[in-house]
Formats: sequence, structure tokens, C-alpha cells
Amino acid sequence: MTGLWRTLRLVLLALLGGGYLVMDYLASSSTQPPAYAVLIGAAPLTAGAIAACWNSTFRLPATLLCLGGLLAMVLNLDRLLAHAAWLYFFQHAGIMSGLGIMFGSTLGSHEGALCSRIARVAIAEPLDARYLHYTWKVTLAWTVYFAASALLSLLLFAFAPLASWALFASLLTPLSLGLMFGGEYLIRLRALPGQPHFSIAQTIRSYRQYTQCRDTTE
Repeated sequence: MTGLWRTLRLVLLALLGGGYLVMDYLASSSTQPPAYAVLIGAAPLTAGAIAACWNSTFRLPATLLCLGGLLAMVLNLDRLLAHAAWLYFFQHAGIMSGLGIMFGSTLGSHEGALCSRIARVAIAEPLDARYLHYTWKVTLAWTVYFAASALLSLLLFAFAPLASWALFASLLTPLSLGLMFGGEYLIRLRALPGQPHFSIAQTIRSYRQYTQCRDTTE
């Protein structure tokens, strides 16, 4: 019964994810998208912004400011729909740029690289210099990937048809993210034989644990 429930949950998550990507594409590829597509497409970023404000040091003023911004957007929904592509562009390019900065800012040492920190959370035993050198290179690869994605998003939005940019931002970006995760895992198995390894799901859980531990120590 547990296996059946797990399968059903994965199918449901896949359907929800696919539906979100379709809504995201519809909203970002049209100059006059339907309101429901824009609202659904903007939901993850909105939820993330509210969560960030709630967890910030200045919780009350930050949350009130965020809610005020949301109210202003609702009251000017017609203008928002007329410029929905810009909203999605800033969302996509901003996320890619922010992640690139987050990864790139940790490249000062092999031990301090973000992927090295995540690996130390995922693997209980100490990591040797070879492993840390590899995780530093993985951090560099993710930095280059996010920087290239942000630049390509800018170039496509500025010079290509809107549908081409929407295809890249809404569909090709999630696909390339999956390929990056899967490709890195396969390369790691080959580059570090006999070393402890962890799955993609463990990587995500370890990153969450790392951010939680970092937040509690700050």
C-alpha cells in the first residue's frame, strides 16, 4: 500500500508540474495572456517572496510591504496582464542570476564551495581533498550554467520572438536543470569510483538541511 501511495503521489506531482509548465508557457509567450495563467505561473515566486519576508529579521514590516505589493498588483491586474512577459522575464533572469551569484560567491576555496558544503551534509564521513576538488568543480559548473542561462534569457528576450524566449524559460530550463543533475551524478560515479555517493533526492534534502543549519547559526 505504501508503494502504491508513493507511485500515485509521484504521478500527481508530475501532473501538477506539467500543468504548471504549460500555464507558465501560455502566460509568458502571449502579449495578452489569460489571467488564470499569469496567477498560476506567478504563484511559486509569490509564495517564495512571502516566505522570505516572514523568515527575515524584520518580519512584520517586510511581510506588510510584500502584501502591499501584491495588493497593488491585484488592483492593477489589467496593466500586469499587458506586461506579463516582462514579469516572467525578470523572474527567470533574476532567479538564474541570483543562483549564479550564490554559487559563484563560494568558489574561494575547495572546502567552502557550496557543493562541498552540501556534500559534507549528505555524507557523514570526512571528505578527502580529491572529493572536495571535484565538488568545487561542480560548484563552478553550476555557476557557469546559471550565468549562461541568465545571459541567454536576456538575449532571447531582447532579440528573439517572444515565443522562443518563453520556450527556453518555461520548458527548456527545467529540462536542462534535470540534465545537469542527472549528468553530474553519472559523472561523479565515474570520476570518484569507490567513494560514497548520494542521489539527486539526497542532494536536495542535504541542501535544505544546510540552509536550515546556516540560518540557525546566523
